[in-house]
Amino acid sequence: MKTLLESNDRSSSRMPLDLDVTLFHHQGNPMSARLQDISFGGVYVATNNSPPIVDSTVTLGLSLFEGGAEKVYSMSAVVVRTEDKGAGLMFDDYDGETIKCLRKLYHDALN
Repeated sequence: MKTLLESNDRSSSRMPLDLDVTLFHHQGNPMSARLQDISFGGVYVATNNSPPIVDSTVTLGLSLFEGGAEKVYSMSAVVVRTEDKGAGLMFDDYDGETIKCLRKLYHDALN
């Protein structure tokens, strides 16, 4: 396992969450992934192929339903840890939309 940060360096607790997402990175085509858990600091995603490299910047894309309509969110993150079929991502840019998305994801994980 390659790592940029140790797993105990998290500033918030994780919550399990199962959701299809897409990773966009400069190394190639968009990559389908499955969100496994989330915290306010980042996420862990499972991938079907090799994950992006540690210390690379990716955009995490996901769709949520709000008020009967689909809303697409994009969040910038840095790859901080990789395994054969997954990666730990740390969010690196918090704007209003990112915070709104994280609150919605936490709410969905709790219910």
